[in-house]
Amino acid sequence: MKTWKLWVAALGLTGIAAAQPWKVAVLDFEDQTGQTPDAALGGGIAPAQLARKGVAVLAQALANEPRIVVVDRRDFLNQLTRAGTNEGPQVSAIRAAQLVGADLILRGAIQSFSSSKTALRQGGHSVDLATVTLRVAVEALDATDGAIVAVGTGSASRSVRQTDQVQTVLGEAEVLTMLEEAVRAAVPQVTQSLTRRAEELRQRPTVRVNIRTTADPALVEIDGVLVGTTPLEGHRVVAGDHTLTIGKAGYRDIRKRIRFDQDVQIVVPMLRAELSAEEIKDVLDKARVHAVIGEPAITILPLQ
Repeated sequence: MKTWKLWVAALGLTGIAAAQPWKVAVLDFEDQTGQTPDAALGGGIAPAQLARKGVAVLAQALANEPRIVVVDRRDFLNQLTRAGTNEGPQVSAIRAAQLVGADLILRGAIQSFSSSKTALRQGGHSVDLATVTLRVAVEALDATDGAIVAVGTGSASRSVRQTDQVQTVLGEAEVLTMLEEAVRAAVPQVTQSLTRRAEELRQRPTVRVNIRTTADPALVEIDGVLVGTTPLEGHRVVAGDHTLTIGKAGYRDIRKRIRFDQDVQIVVPMLRAELSAEEIKDVLDKARVHAVIGEPAITILPLQ
């Protein structure tokens, strides 16, 4: 079955709405900084190198969140790069997350890493009051369609006094501690937002959907997720607009956008991939429907 995207009015079929812990895949941190601090205040630490440590720092922060389970990052990266090929990345991050069973993708960024300074001159003495600040952002993306569903930000600062007699230098360990503090401040914002979203989704009405085809068994995808094979009975979706895809080897994929307002029974006529014009006409005549973009229309009946 071909990969496709579903734009859903209510994301009710994703793991975000589930009661069990969310399975999360973690992307690399990005370096979005525009300037660096003074040399003595961490300026010798490359932000790009610091960003590479962000994944481990984020994973450490997530370990304290009971509703989050981090999937094996090696499996996730292998899906992204398809190790052993010479063609570079083969799939998107969204598809890679789906392949490892993730509900969410988390990505982080170091937004700023800079310093500010106030110089004081009194009685022939000079004192510099310096502050170095590191700010991060963490985003959660729905692994179904890549929509951003939660964002958290955090920052950490260090203030030091620099005089003619005393000079303070921040090393990598101190800056890494600042990164940990900033990430720890951002992660709870993300989980709180996800919890609110999950509660909203659970309160939305659902409908029951039965699906069969003229060539059972066939694969059924809803919300970009394989939900089973036909005949499919009693599958629940959030009321609203959804896109349904039915696929089977040797047959044409059927894609339809449907609005579900009540319990329904769906019957999908299937067309073989290789049919003559006469065979297609015969199938359409028997189904007593009109062809829409080369496909017979599906039948939707309310469930009793």
